Amino acid sequence: MKKRDSFMILIGVGVIAVLIWWAGVEETLKLLTGAKLEYFLLALLMQVLATLAWAFRWRIFLKRAGVSVRIKDIIMATMVGIFANNLTPGARAGGEPARMYVITKKSNGGYGQVFATIMADRILDVVPVLLFTLVAFKYALSLKVKLLLSVLSLSTIVLLLIVAISLLISLNESLAFSVLNKITALIKRIFPEKFAGVEGTLEEKLKKSITDFRTTFLELSKDPVVLGKTLFYSLALWGFMLLRTYFVFESIGYRLELQKILMVQMAGIALGMISILPGGVGITEAVNSALYLSLKIDKSLAVTATVLDRFISFWLPTIIGGGLSVYLGAKLSKDRA
Repeated sequence: MKKRDSFMILIGVGVIAVLIWWAGVEETLKLLTGAKLEYFLLALLMQVLATLAWAFRWRIFLKRAGVSVRIKDIIMATMVGIFANNLTPGARAGGEPARMYVITKKSNGGYGQVFATIMADRILDVVPVLLFTLVAFKYALSLKVKLLLSVLSLSTIVLLLIVAISLLISLNESLAFSVLNKITALIKRIFPEKFAGVEGTLEEKLKKSITDFRTTFLELSKDPVVLGKTLFYSLALWGFMLLRTYFVFESIGYRLELQKILMVQMAGIALGMISILPGGVGITEAVNSALYLSLKIDKSLAVTATVLDRFISFWLPTIIGGGLSVYLGAKLSKDRA
């Protein structure tokens, strides 16, 4: 990790500390220590199920593309991708090359072939998000919450831009080549030192994989069975994420309607995408707390639930994904040697 990234994460942690101080350290600690374990464990389970839904959705794309790989390796690649995404500011695109690299090393697939499944996976994930955002927008209109309406509008615009850019990259051969050619630099950043010297070989393979990438992507996008199955897992993934936050609030003794959780989660996506801080650390906590406050929730409850929810959805996956990255980096270096 670069010094700049570490510094930015420290700034985000500082924002979280200020947020807890503003909400009341004593009140926050009281809520955390008094949290009901059974609901906290249910929230953890929802996060695990959401991660598994993501891995199984990706497996459908990989299988259709003819990439043979174990589900264990797909789950590991997914966790490494989460780790890389959480260290990447803005649109969090660092996870894509990390996932591609791990699966390519663990399967019979080529770089272009695997990357096509990742792009299809990323684009399809926006479909349920847009659907849920529209539902959240309609509910926010009925409540007449101006802050939520403004942020939800921004989320919709950002998501549509992401879809447009992703499709442009996937269908434009020269642009796809330009993007794939830059992946070597990202991989070096994600796996510092462990993969030094691999750039030349990787770039050469990527150049040979452009045609394969476009062919695979177009095949995936035209298969209705694949799209139907993956859409099911996408809806399940976001359903589990909503339930995770629901159980987090239940654990601290507050029952919050799923519609309100939906509004806050969908509204927070855009700001996380454009955050200059890695993984939106600090920014996401502050924004989500503000959005819960706009729903007339007490500030200590809003901040405590947000911090606890982010611990489950951000910090734990980042730690696990980081550990797997170190393990895989050491293992691949050993195998290469």
